[in-house]
Amino acid sequence: MKSKQNDYMLGVRHSIPIWIGYIPSAITLGILCNTNSLGLLHAFLSSFVLYSGAAQFMLVGFLISGVPIVGIAISVFLLNTRLFLMSATLGATVDKVNHKAFPIVGWLLTDESFSILSFNKEKVNTKFTLGVQIPPYFIWGIFTIIGYFIGDFLPENIKVAFSVGLLGLFVALLVPNVKKHMITIRVVIATGIIYSIIYYTNLLPMGWDIVVSIILSSIVGIFLIGNETLEDKEEIKG
Repeated sequence: MKSKQNDYMLGVRHSIPIWIGYIPSAITLGILCNTNSLGLLHAFLSSFVLYSGAAQFMLVGFLISGVPIVGIAISVFLLNTRLFLMSATLGATVDKVNHKAFPIVGWLLTDESFSILSFNKEKVNTKFTLGVQIPPYFIWGIFTIIGYFIGDFLPENIKVAFSVGLLGLFVALLVPNVKKHMITIRVVIATGIIYSIIYYTNLLPMGWDIVVSIILSSIVGIFLIGNETLEDKEEIKG
């Protein structure tokens, strides 16, 4: 019993860097929910049920833009498809996690927890995995609610700044990827062209233009990244 408790606490200690990163992001999400009049219930459910940082920020932007619920669901699903690959990878390499715990482990799986579990495969078991995943889950949810209440005390001009800051957040997420992978620039340009054509030609109702743009851009991105990979291989052979 003591060994299992130690494994859980070891996982908790490994998860502390995730807490540090989650706290400011969760507070920002809560403030955005407040400043955009989405309601406390939305903040609570998105963090404690959806629990997907990037998807939650996207959800706020989509609700502000008037994207239909079905469109939002499709977009969130597409954004989170990477979790299928992470879950499959984790399940194939870890045999010490109780199969009965798979549903909760899969639900609480994030990019950050996957990274910690991947780099500590020799320590991974059910208790360690839950130790890594459970505390960040509650940290994210609790500080989202705290951020929502903080929004009640912010001056109006600061609230407006946070609304505009949502765009800045997406730019901040994009720029590091552009620096690491130049192919991202081509994907971004292609995405801009696709959305502009759909938007200015009024081919689709408002909201659906974003959803269809995401789907088409994803397909185009697959071909662009695939071509880049082939080019890299040719250069290596040469």
